[in-house]
Amino acid sequence: MKTVLLSPRTGSISVEDIPAPCVAPGTVLIRNDYSLISAGTERATVSTGAQSLIGKARARPEQVKAVLDTLKKTGLVDTYRMVQDRLDRPMQLGYSCAGVILQTGAGVDDLRPGMRVAAAGARYATHAEIVAVPRNLVVPVPDGVENQWAAFATVGAIALQGIHQTKTQPGSRIAVIGLGLVGHITLQLLRAYGYDGVGIDSDPRMVDLAAAAQLTAYPRDTDGLHGRLTRHWGGTGADAVIITAATSSADPVDFAGHLARDRACIVVVGDVNVQPPRSSYYHKELTIRYARSYGPGRYDPRFEEDGHPYPEGYVPWTERRNLAEILRLTARGTLDLTQLKPRVFPIDRAPDAYQMLKASSDTERSVALLLKYPGTARLPHQPTTASTAAAPWSTPGGRVRIAAIGAGNFATKMLFPHLKRHQATTFSWIATARGLSAAHQGPRWGFTTVADTPDTGIASRDADCVMVLSRHDSHGRYAARVLRSGTALYCEKPLALTEAELEEIAAAWLSSGAPAMAGFNRRFAPAVQDLKRSLLPDAPLQITYRVFAGKLPADHWYFNPHHGGRLLGEVCHFIDTATFLTGSRPHSVTATSPDSHDPATAQSTTLHITYANGSTASILYGGLTPPGAPKESLEVAADGLAATLSDFHTLTRWTGGKPATTRYRGASKGHAEQMQALVGLVQGRSVPDADFRTALWSSLVACRAAHAATQGGTVEVAPTTPALHASLQDPADGHGKSSAAHASPRSDDADGSSDKSSAGSAVPKAVPR
Repeated sequence: MKTVLLSPRTGSISVEDIPAPCVAPGTVLIRNDYSLISAGTERATVSTGAQSLIGKARARPEQVKAVLDTLKKTGLVDTYRMVQDRLDRPMQLGYSCAGVILQTGAGVDDLRPGMRVAAAGARYATHAEIVAVPRNLVVPVPDGVENQWAAFATVGAIALQGIHQTKTQPGSRIAVIGLGLVGHITLQLLRAYGYDGVGIDSDPRMVDLAAAAQLTAYPRDTDGLHGRLTRHWGGTGADAVIITAATSSADPVDFAGHLARDRACIVVVGDVNVQPPRSSYYHKELTIRYARSYGPGRYDPRFEEDGHPYPEGYVPWTERRNLAEILRLTARGTLDLTQLKPRVFPIDRAPDAYQMLKASSDTERSVALLLKYPGTARLPHQPTTASTAAAPWSTPGGRVRIAAIGAGNFATKMLFPHLKRHQATTFSWIATARGLSAAHQGPRWGFTTVADTPDTGIASRDADCVMVLSRHDSHGRYAARVLRSGTALYCEKPLALTEAELEEIAAAWLSSGAPAMAGFNRRFAPAVQDLKRSLLPDAPLQITYRVFAGKLPADHWYFNPHHGGRLLGEVCHFIDTATFLTGSRPHSVTATSPDSHDPATAQSTTLHITYANGSTASILYGGLTPPGAPKESLEVAADGLAATLSDFHTLTRWTGGKPATTRYRGASKGHAEQMQALVGLVQGRSVPDADFRTALWSSLVACRAAHAATQGGTVEVAPTTPALHASLQDPADGHGKSSAAHASPRSDDADGSSDKSSAGSAVPKAVPR
């Protein structure tokens, strides 16, 4: 499908082909007919992109602060690479569109395919032939409203929210400063609701446009404007002033203070310089109130992405209702958008439309720009269940073909570079949920194909190993599908978020016989490997693992309930490291959190794990700690040994004499070593540390820890479902005797049993290619 892309480095606009987004639970796939270019927001974004690095920094000081914070945490080289990557990563533009629903995700019961809808939201309602938008940002288009005008609904909702923020009643006197697209619609809405509205703009064309729509408007430079407006309102000031201008000038805020009556409200909608003069604002005791985008629910992922409603008795006007109201008024004719006389460009000519945003001549500018789509885009064919049926694993005979689902920062920074340098690998296909990342990162890393969807990529079987690198809530289902296709699996942590997902993965692993590895990289770190070699087999250990992880903002995606929280998403790392070192089956787990009983929202967690061989592990995960503290400290006590590992920089061991300290250049956490091990595993070599059973155990402990944190008390870890029970049984009772068998079981042993080599480990049944 075609989409409009912005280069953050140069500010250039292009139209590119990328895969269509995938439908997800709670989302709607829409084939666009029209999308609206926001003259204010998108002009600013494009202009910033065209500036030099210094210009970008001046325009976005908050991003400069974020870069400086990253510099303190990761150093100059990593920060430089991050900035360069962001500048090279294309952006989709747009946030207001209208079209026809092609497909709905699970949980969407009030919208259906074939329905005409309007949609809102940056990153969602973009300039693209097909968009995926959460349900709460989609509303039906009533009969009598063409999609061309429905595409204005989002901007209309912004205007309506500005009016709501005045807290006034119909009949009130309201001034609107700035008569661009949002200001013009605001003035029309005020008239529709019975307000006494007056518009002001420094551009005579905008004033003329308002006058043509029978609206009351004045040029800003009108002689005696303040007095004229006072006379218009019968000798008093405005009950409220709505500022919809976009300018660095202080004049809109200053003039609003002069226009307002005593104790009036000034509502800021546009991007203006807010420095209120004390002379007017203090003496009149004016209130400044901001209007946040389309209305209540905006920037709340639980409302927008998860579809949780607000109680109508407390929040009657959400952003979704605002969208619907704009369409209702348009259908009645009380909001007449035809007066805006928008310029319409076909999607292929989008660069010309954006060039018009930059036009210096007033005659070349337009208050409203629309992109029109051919309406022929189709969703890719989805593979049938039969085409993705389980297939036996066979060891590759040549170079290992790597495919990827997901292409985020972690994958491109920590995994792809190591695999790219490996002589025995080649990149096959790549797929992402929204398509853009795959289209950008695929050619960059040398992937031969950008798959339409993850499922079409898996069904192609054009890979020896598929890496699941997507968002946490998708790991479980993709991991099981990969294994059922008879393909080796690498799944980034967490392996799953629920025991039901773990059961699916375990069943697929048992039936396919394919090798599998979870993204628990710390067990491959040189320091952890050296520590493991210092331990006596089966000796009970006392482990203390302290992690100062630092505080995340409350709106971080980790705290979205669908993504499991920090316990399932991060603490699983440290559970796996402890379990790997003990070499024993986990027996029970206790979990507490000082800040929340809900593991999905808890920042900090303390775990206590017991093991079958008498080992114990205490994990203190500090998610409220300030920046600057050393992140990880691992201490192990055993018979005749004490050891401390500090942030992977040093490992100190005491065995009775002087302590022996080993220093590790680069403080590797095992990413490079794990990728090396992954290639060997897929090639059929014995990789003792690629123990998928331990990964399943660690994931099960994390799930039980989440239960313990919620319910309180100690929870046993023994598996209770058939596939997990079968996959976690070691015939030789050698949970710690890791081997290639633990990464790939025999595919023809339905009960999970397997042949054993002379070392007592299972041998995968593989057919060389």
